[in-house]
Amino acid sequence: MVSWARFGCLVLVTMATLSLARPSFNLVEDTTLEPEEPPTKYQISQPEVYVAAPGESLELRCLLRDAATISWTKDGVHLGPNNRTVLIGEYLQIKGATPRDSGLYACTAARPVDSEAVYFMVNVTDAISSGDDEDDTDGSEDFVSENSNNKRAPYWTNTEKMEKRLHAVPAANTVKFRCPAGGNPAPTMRWLKNGKEFKQEHRIGGYKVRNQHWSLIMESVVPSDKGNYTCVVENEYGSINHTYHLDVVGECASPRGAAVRHPVIALRSTHKIRIESARECHADYGIGRRAS
Repeated sequence: MVSWARFGCLVLVTMATLSLARPSFNLVEDTTLEPEEPPTKYQISQPEVYVAAPGESLELRCLLRDAATISWTKDGVHLGPNNRTVLIGEYLQIKGATPRDSGLYACTAARPVDSEAVYFMVNVTDAISSGDDEDDTDGSEDFVSENSNNKRAPYWTNTEKMEKRLHAVPAANTVKFRCPAGGNPAPTMRWLKNGKEFKQEHRIGGYKVRNQHWSLIMESVVPSDKGNYTCVVENEYGSINHTYHLDVVGECASPRGAAVRHPVIALRSTHKIRIESARECHADYGIGRRAS
């Protein structure tokens, strides 16, 4: 009996010794936060507006501080030299400009902590100037005579006049969209803005339609004119349509000489550029062609 008592005592002493020797573990939540990397800073400048006629040469100058390396983009796509585009230092030169050269150009200088960019809105167009009512003076009409016996659904007769879908123009200018078409019987034409019927009362000052030239003309455009314009040409045998996109850019000067706020350039996380106009330009406001 004594031996069993000694054994039990030995077991208790051994367990107590092991309990004292076991290290204690306390779970402590680590609340230390990794320092966040500072977001890349983008310094956004108001775009300079350049207007040129087809065939003219353009020169854009990129004035950036401490820019060892400059990269150029057009509508977000990298630009490199080719037979018409020349990159020399801080200059981008375009020889023999065409409507396809229109768009938003940017030169960027990347640095370790920020990225500075300069933007240029280029518009190559032969659109009539503001206040000129002598549109379509080429002396010809776009109607095509059809054999009365040959019935035909509408079709485009001059697609070259429809190649330029994006029109970026300074405020207060005149814009003309054309959809030359043919068909038998002679098709009719109507216009939509952003997919809805475009009525005269939808725009201050209305607009002009030249049916003999299949054209829509808007004078003294303002930022609210921005949108998609679709011509719908149809007869009893079919219907075709074509859409243009209009963007109104630039600044306005009030009749009293007080400056109107510049457009605001906002950089989204997707690195796409959005141009918002803080205020509307009145029809009698003027804008200079950055063509100095």
